[in-house]
Amino acid sequence: MNDQPLQDAQLRDLAQQLGVRAAERLDPEQTAQAVLRRLREPRQTPNTRWRPLWLSAAATVALLISGGLVWRSVRPAAPSSATAGQGLDLNDLSAEQLRDVLNAVEQPLDVDATGFLETGIDDLSPGELRTLLRALEG
Repeated sequence: MNDQPLQDAQLRDLAQQLGVRAAERLDPEQTAQAVLRRLREPRQTPNTRWRPLWLSAAATVALLISGGLVWRSVRPAAPSSATAGQGLDLNDLSAEQLRDVLNAVEQPLDVDATGFLETGIDDLSPGELRTLLRALEG
């Protein structure tokens, strides 16, 4: 019933016989001469001189455009002056108003772990309320 060792031995003998036959057919002198002949032949380099110039230019343009698109999607957008000032022109403000704006900007924001502001109108200081009212009055 258990004829696996017999089959295994037969497979080994068969593999050895195949190896012996392959080694008998191999001529080392002829193989060495063929390798040397191949090494002595001049190498053929690809002829890049005939490649069309427009193909290189088109590939360069495609790389630049795709690189620009990737760069544009990855980098954060820079705030524009209109959105940074929320429509206010800082040149029209007086020195005191500019100081109020700077003081309001320099104060830290109360942000909870979720990233939301926990401040409301009740949490504003009197100076901040004045600044807010002036901004709303226009």
